[in-house]
Amino acid sequence: MIPHRRVRRLIATSAAVAALAIIPSALFAQNNPNTTGLPMYPHLTTGSEYPAVKTKAGNYKIYTAQSSDAIATVEAWYRHALPKAVETKDDNALTHGIVLTMGKDKVLVYTLGKNGKAAVVELQKYLGS
Repeated sequence: MIPHRRVRRLIATSAAVAALAIIPSALFAQNNPNTTGLPMYPHLTTGSEYPAVKTKAGNYKIYTAQSSDAIATVEAWYRHALPKAVETKDDNALTHGIVLTMGKDKVLVYTLGKNGKAAVVELQKYLGS
């Protein structure tokens, strides 16, 4: 028979090992910093910011992340967060959602494919020419 102290220590050690196994996956799901200054939906995961991209329209800092929430929920949150934004439909062969434009800044909320499950958010901050 194993003494109670030893059983408790064994359980505590097993719990600690299990917690350590969970930590890397939890860290992976966290967002990297969003320095665009554009609002970030609170239930985004796996966010990444990319180096500035030069386009014909100018230089942009881009941050992307996804949410398992319904796209309609994410779209509604951004409509409320950006009430003065101009909304256009984003419906092409690859993406389906909306684009909210404020000046030259853009927030895209979309799914990949017509039946996409995860909502993708793309924050595009205009940096100038």
